Amino acid sequence: MPLLLPISVTTAEQTASSSNPPAIVDQVLLNTASPEIVQVVEEPLKIELAESVYQAKKKAEQAKASVQIARASEVTATAGTPDPGSEVKRQWVQKAAETFSIDWKVLEAVWQVESGQTWYTSRGSSAGARGPCQFMPGTWRGYAMDGNGDGIKDAYDARDCLFGAAKLLATNGAAAGNWYQALLRYNHADWYVRKVLAIAETK
Repeated sequence: MPLLLPISVTTAEQTASSSNPPAIVDQVLLNTASPEIVQVVEEPLKIELAESVYQAKKKAEQAKASVQIARASEVTATAGTPDPGSEVKRQWVQKAAETFSIDWKVLEAVWQVESGQTWYTSRGSSAGARGPCQFMPGTWRGYAMDGNGDGIKDAYDARDCLFGAAKLLATNGAAAGNWYQALLRYNHADWYVRKVLAIAETK
């Protein structure tokens, strides 16, 4: 709030003669009957934070990764599509996990166990599972997702199957924190659950 100070200032009259230089005497008197009011405005303190070299570097890296993932989403993955690299892959894992409110580390571990984080593969298992996340055809029909927004739900494309895997896990307990149940639904084997969780802890 403004600080109000009551003061009164009066100045004595100048006296001078033709032979002597003028003498000026100032007097400050407190006039309690009719004080003058001086308003002092408190200026707000301004603090400017400069961006550090580290922050600028991280921002540039994030911008670069965002461009890469945007470009990756525009391309339909095929057998000839180049691997985008670990940074872009993790971006997709995190995006899928965030969509379904689950831990991205476990989702990435599932992808690692199923296909070594393959970007695109038509390879299937002897049981009939297919794609980077190794979905059985019937299971994929129930959890299929169009992760990259190209209008196709492709189990052979990591971007689609990651969203499908995240949906499967979240629906079966992961969203509530029950990872054992969710992973057992993904693969009905205790050794599988333990392996996935062990890999997730290293990330």
